[in-house]
Amino acid sequence: MKLEELDEGVKDALNKVLGTALGVAREQLEEQGVFLPFAIALEPKEGEDEPELRLIAVPPTDDPEDPEAHIDTEAMASDLMQVLNQQGTHFLAIAIASDVLLQENDQDAIHIVAEHRVGAALAIVQPYTMPAEPGGEWVFEDPAAESAEALWANAL
Repeated sequence: MKLEELDEGVKDALNKVLGTALGVAREQLEEQGVFLPFAIALEPKEGEDEPELRLIAVPPTDDPEDPEAHIDTEAMASDLMQVLNQQGTHFLAIAIASDVLLQENDQDAIHIVAEHRVGAALAIVQPYTMPAEPGGEWVFEDPAAESAEALWANAL
């Protein structure tokens, strides 16, 4: 499904979850220096014209044998997708955000995949650079669009 072929309501919903997810990810990076995978869902509310945005997160899995072990963000993303699939019929659109490493230039980036229940999907990647010193300025490059495949919407 091509973005330019979508009706305005679908585009607006995708832009809303995408923009919100990008804002939350950037805010977490600036405040905490890191963010764990999370989702933003757009949920219609009975009796209201505007759907409501919801933040959805899952806790990291702790390893009781090694409390210093790295957090398995892939497992978290899988758990997040499971939650979205279980509650998915309630949502108009979702966006899943994760922190990735771009292999081609060894740079950190925010990766967000947004989907609408009609099956439309799009993704963006926004490379970023951490400040060299604490309290320094974060540098966020312009986001670039990527192709994406609808996984959540196809599971509905």
